[in-house]
Amino acid sequence: METKVQILELFQGVDLVLLTETWHFLGQHLPNVERFDSFVVGRTVQLGKTKTRKHNGGVVGYFRSHLSPNLSWWKERSHDSYIWLQVSMGVAPNLFVCVVYVAPVGSKHNSEYLFQNLTTNIAEVQNLGGIVLLGGDFNVCIAALLDTIDIDDLCELLQTLELVEAKQPNIVVKRHNRNTIIGDWGRELLDLCCDAGLLILNGRMPSDESGEFTCLANGGHDTIDYIINSPIVWQTATHFEVIIDDTRYYAVGGDSDHKPLHL
Repeated sequence: METKVQILELFQGVDLVLLTETWHFLGQHLPNVERFDSFVVGRTVQLGKTKTRKHNGGVVGYFRSHLSPNLSWWKERSHDSYIWLQVSMGVAPNLFVCVVYVAPVGSKHNSEYLFQNLTTNIAEVQNLGGIVLLGGDFNVCIAALLDTIDIDDLCELLQTLELVEAKQPNIVVKRHNRNTIIGDWGRELLDLCCDAGLLILNGRMPSDESGEFTCLANGGHDTIDYIINSPIVWQTATHFEVIIDDTRYYAVGGDSDHKPLHL
């Protein structure tokens, strides 16, 4: 009973819960959460060396039931483990949410065209006038390298959107990151941000000014999970946090080596 209560507490105050690398597969039963609907997208079942069934990958999502009429699939690429959801915003531009899991470099589930495909999808969203929100495990380290062409371009972009410091004093223009490593494909992710005009939230919001580590592997000194979005998202985003001391989470999800991101 205590574990069930702890799980339900994780859903308080949120509209969308997205989980990657769950090892769940299409058709598998998911726990019911009151006032939430759910979905699962998984890779094709494989047989391991012992002929047992393997369900690597797998994206699981929970969303508030009242959002169901406004939520639809847009694109899916299960082999590369990313899916796109479209959220209808009424008269406002639609929000396109991409849940990402990038397999480690060298994995047979990875693709050298993954970031190229994502960039193409983002361009399609922008041509539709949509707002982009990417989130998940990108499995790449990027230190604090710029995700824009240069800082002057960023300031000009923010002023264009009327997100000047006088109106949004909580915005930290310079991105910080406690992880100083630049890993394989890190520059590909940064190129994606530069090409598409997207910004990484990690290390920019008051609740994550230092750019907290997101992964407990390797002594807990990796930042590989990100939320990346169109700059206009800052008009409504008031909080971003890497949850590092949530005993409720670790009580029910202690087998994960990643820390939850809360936006």
